[in-house]
Amino acid sequence: MIKRTLLTYGLFCFTLFALAQREVSQATMAEIYEQVKTPYKYGLVVAPETNYSKMGCPTVFRHEDTWYMTYVVYNGKEGNDGRGYETWIARSENLLEWETLGRVLSFRDNVWDQSQRGGFPALPDMEWGGNYNLYPYKGKYWMTYIGGENPGYEAGPLKIGLAWTDEKNLGKPVEWEALNKPVMAPEDKDGQWFENLTQYKSTVYWDKEERFGYPFVMFYNAGGINPENELKAERVGIALSKDMKKWKRYPGNPVFAHESKGTITGDAHIQRFGDLYVMFYFSAFEPSRTYKTYNTFACSYDLVNWYDWEGEDLIIPSKDYDDLFAHKSYVINHDGVVYHFYCATNKFDQRGIAVATSKPMGRSAVRFPAPEVKKRRGIVELNDNWKTSLLQDGKREIYAVCKRSP
Repeated sequence: MIKRTLLTYGLFCFTLFALAQREVSQATMAEIYEQVKTPYKYGLVVAPETNYSKMGCPTVFRHEDTWYMTYVVYNGKEGNDGRGYETWIARSENLLEWETLGRVLSFRDNVWDQSQRGGFPALPDMEWGGNYNLYPYKGKYWMTYIGGENPGYEAGPLKIGLAWTDEKNLGKPVEWEALNKPVMAPEDKDGQWFENLTQYKSTVYWDKEERFGYPFVMFYNAGGINPENELKAERVGIALSKDMKKWKRYPGNPVFAHESKGTITGDAHIQRFGDLYVMFYFSAFEPSRTYKTYNTFACSYDLVNWYDWEGEDLIIPSKDYDDLFAHKSYVINHDGVVYHFYCATNKFDQRGIAVATSKPMGRSAVRFPAPEVKKRRGIVELNDNWKTSLLQDGKREIYAVCKRSP
């Protein structure tokens, strides 16, 4: 056992040495920015029909010439009145008009994930302007997901689960099979400090070059307290696998973070531009911004050493449907148009999926339902770590006590 441990450690050290740091210049990232910017907000493309449902975390892929989007749905109006996340799917022929099909991960009873099942399809094509297909492994299509037993909005502790389906079910509202235990959890023996509170979104990529010695690379964000500065925040780490079921943390985690109190760095979506990797991600409660959330990007040549774009953010709150939060990216480049899907939340805490584009594509007809406006001052508790105060004039004050946006 000792020899095996030393050998594993030696292989990791060799991998770390092989991933020699190569800096990405702002000039290079300026060229990327010109390719990915989407200044035209088309509007909402998926929205709840009532005020007792919230949608977020879009993942867009293509299968048999049809576009599909999975997204999570919280079945509540406030932080404690819903059971949790389920995963739904919609389809589109043009990336702008979407038809909701139904659930693919539903609540189930008396298991570890009975109240939280928010999924993210795995093994997507990483090439910028590529086919955006999902790749099968061992004849199955895969999905990791946020899992947990406690009811409420992202009620922790959250862990990472694994689900799969056959090709005949891909793109259909058919329940995916899932393991009866998480594949990763904060309390694991090899768990790291950056995830010692809870785990959030994960996406698995197939690294055909196996630069880490493993074919499957999971990027996931998690909440934890840094033992060096006692800062509680959300950061991005990597886990590695040879079979999608057994995962090993990368020893250099977290690979991407912003060390300020309560700041969220999360929901990495990675695309490859030649030999350069671009991570689209969102940040929340970053003290350098006047708005609460935004989408931007960072770049790397090795998937480990990431450099922030210091120029204009890609998506910020600016419309009546996203004036509270605009965050959580999924970016597609198809037929000369860039589509930046994101979670849009307005000042009434209504949440849906919106898209911005690189070229004018018109305006969406999708709208939120009429909001339920309180006549008096009320407090909307969305979890134990932050709250939003509704004032009589409809304006909002946001208090980022700890870490997480809605």
